[in-house]
Amino acid sequence: MRHFAIILLLWSLSALASDQVENPTEKDYFGDVPIILSVSRLPQPLNETPGAVTVIDRDMIRLSGARSIPDLMRLVPGFQVTDSYESSAPQVVYHGGFGDFSNRIQVLIDGRSVYSAFFVGTAGNGLQTIALEDIERIEVLRGSNSAAFGARAFLGVINIITRAPLDTQGAYASISKGERGVRDSLLRLGWGDEAASYRLTASRRGDDGLSSIFGYDYFPRKPDILNGPYGINSVDLVNFRADLHPNALDTLEFRAGASDQRSGTGNRFSPGNIQRERGFAAQYLQADWRRVLNEDADLALSFSHTDESYSDNFPYQPIPPLVIDFGGSASNDALLVQHSFRSGTGLRIVWGGELRHEAVRSMPLFNQPLLITNFTRLFGNIEWRITPSLLLNAGAMDEHSSLTGSTLAPRLMLNWHAAPLHTLRVGFTRAYRPPSMFEKEANIRYVLNNKLLDESYVSRGNALPEIILSREIGYLGEIPTLHLSADARIFHEAVKGLIRPVQYMDTRVSPAKFPLDFVNTDNFVIRGFEYQLKFRPWQDTQILFNQSHISIGSEKPEVAMAAPKYASSLAVFQKLPGGIDFSLIQHVSSAMTWLRAGNVLAPTHRTDMRLAMPFRAGATLGVFAVVVQNMGSPYNDFSNAYFFWRRLFATLSLKL
Repeated sequence: MRHFAIILLLWSLSALASDQVENPTEKDYFGDVPIILSVSRLPQPLNETPGAVTVIDRDMIRLSGARSIPDLMRLVPGFQVTDSYESSAPQVVYHGGFGDFSNRIQVLIDGRSVYSAFFVGTAGNGLQTIALEDIERIEVLRGSNSAAFGARAFLGVINIITRAPLDTQGAYASISKGERGVRDSLLRLGWGDEAASYRLTASRRGDDGLSSIFGYDYFPRKPDILNGPYGINSVDLVNFRADLHPNALDTLEFRAGASDQRSGTGNRFSPGNIQRERGFAAQYLQADWRRVLNEDADLALSFSHTDESYSDNFPYQPIPPLVIDFGGSASNDALLVQHSFRSGTGLRIVWGGELRHEAVRSMPLFNQPLLITNFTRLFGNIEWRITPSLLLNAGAMDEHSSLTGSTLAPRLMLNWHAAPLHTLRVGFTRAYRPPSMFEKEANIRYVLNNKLLDESYVSRGNALPEIILSREIGYLGEIPTLHLSADARIFHEAVKGLIRPVQYMDTRVSPAKFPLDFVNTDNFVIRGFEYQLKFRPWQDTQILFNQSHISIGSEKPEVAMAAPKYASSLAVFQKLPGGIDFSLIQHVSSAMTWLRAGNVLAPTHRTDMRLAMPFRAGATLGVFAVVVQNMGSPYNDFSNAYFFWRRLFATLSLKL
């Protein structure tokens, strides 16, 4: 009913706006088919990729009013999102929050993995390391893709492509202020020409975090009784990019950046988990070289280095001299070479290899100074056009980890252009997620005066890689007469050996302790379907709608409810007279759990609105926008203790 009411409202507004423009043509509704880079490693039209892909373009990012990448993932069917920093950063998962971290999804920024090996592994912090204003588009593969990007692509890939510096020339600034302490700012400078172009961006995003229903929202005169999360979150970023074209054949791209993420955590009523600030900092360097060998072949070489540091320490109040410290550092180096070429008229091939070196340093977590994992990856994909309407993609990755051994992840997908503008897709893929360093080597013990007080995580190193065998049938089509495009996916994903923490009795110490170990526990099947629709009833109106229906076959409630059985998003983007942009987005999902049985989150209803007006002051172009996130009642986020309340804020953007 709510969806219907929103559509009816925007239909009326669209009718008003449509009187101001010429009648659209079919070209206004359906432009060129997007070229996708993040599925097979070959550039392919959307209707020929071996998997279902959602593309979030720059206009959608701008119109959404989102403040972060996790905000945008609500527009992708099958994804679950949290805004909480209680697990180090807001999380994004596909088809299930089976833990506290985003460790079953791969996130790439311009081809560089931002997956962190610290703790149990996560891509959550990496999602915070790029400003939305610098993003050209986001390609989201809905499904497994270890065949192209390795073990971390267990359930989905988010590939973030940043804007070319040549497209961001001049100065740009924006500032946002509003409820819940929203305080965002950004300054960007771009310069250069076609031979050499550069961009430097500095930004800060901050707010007061989530709050408890028992907190200052009901007792504004007594903020000291706040119970629940300790907010005050901030993300500071600096990113630089240089594109060089020394000749017609070569392209050189250099990137560097740093991020500093600060978040509140803890609870004032828990002496062993007091309110405190926690920090994550990262710095990276990346260099990419591409050479066009001929009209049918090219060669690419990429190197990146990343350093990370974590700080989280606090006095343990029951024993004042004792300080708890979960801090440490991590680093990774990656070298990638890739060769693609065409053989004949119906065959394209891409192949290559990657060497990756990961190091983690944390005495508190591992009781040893340094842990190292080396990855060796060899990958390839063949695109064979059997007939003009039948396309076969066959690919695989052979990956060796010095920590867990070797795996082979294959994929086979057949795309059939059943009719013009209508494509059917069927195939399967197998993917792996090896246990992280922490899941293999965790050793957290509490010692005072050389006496062992307790153990929390002591891994015995027996965990094996998780395995998923995914089968799917997909459809991608356009109906110009209805101004409608559709993307649907039916999936059957069999997961074997889910890694979870399980308590055991450690008799190696006296008296015996009861720490947690990471072991392979559950085998289950994720099945269901999801779809997304794009509707253009008029030239200046765009309506996006998606739904997912997910069933997880497990007798354990915390596993069966790791994803909502039903979720949907409706987004309406309308251009009004005078160049005013109006957006309305609603998200609805049924109950789910992020953590464990007994921590079930109630069904979620969230409605966001954005109204933006452009203006000109001399040579300066500007936009003034007002955004309301969650216009309705507060809802649970990540756990029952945390609530996302309404956030009303205004943004002023200037292009100088």
